[in-house]
Order: sequence, then C-alpha cells, then structure tokens
Amino acid sequence: MSNYTSWRAVNRAICPEPGPRHMFVVLLINGKRVSFKSVDDYDKLRAAAEQLAAEHQWQVKLLPMTGRELLGFYGIEPEEPKSMADLDPEFRAQAVQNFVDVLRTSH
Repeated sequence: MSNYTSWRAVNRAICPEPGPRHMFVVLLINGKRVSFKSVDDYDKLRAAAEQLAAEHQWQVKLLPMTGRELLGFYGIEPEEPKSMADLDPEFRAQAVQNFVDVLRTSH
C-alpha cells in the first residue's frame, strides 16, 4: 500500500522542459485540455501556467509533445504515407508549387 503523505499539493504547475523532438505543448487545467501551442511558446506559457496555479489554486500541466504524441493524445491514427505519384495530378502540382513557394520565402 502506498503512503500518500509524501505527495506534493495538487494545486501547482507541472511543466517539464521540452526535448529536441518536441514540437507542441498541451495545456491542461484541472485535468481538462485547454489548448495546444507551438513549443516555441513554451517560456511564455510556463510563466502563465505557474501564475494560474498560484492565483487560482488550480492544477496546471504544460506537456511537451512530439507530432506523433499529439496525434495519439487526440486519438488520431495517421495513415501510412502515400506516394506523390498516386495523387491527383492537379493536387500534386499545387502541392509542389506550395513547397517551392515556402522554400523561396523561408530564411
């Protein structure tokens, strides 16, 4: 039987640092999903999570996730990738143009 006296108070912020493969952070308040954002917003969201936990006595979690973890969190099972050659020719041409446009405008 576990001894629960060593557990910390539940009304706090839990914010593990994101790793190199994490792309998203999911914000949960009292066990309910509030939102998800880019991992680039982690520092700002961590400060807000800690403030919310302190001010409102809520349990706040900021969970870093990879793309695959986020899909699993939402219950989405991705299909296997399909070959570009199998796509509708018009759709494929637009996809290629989109990629070229991104490459031209990105730093």
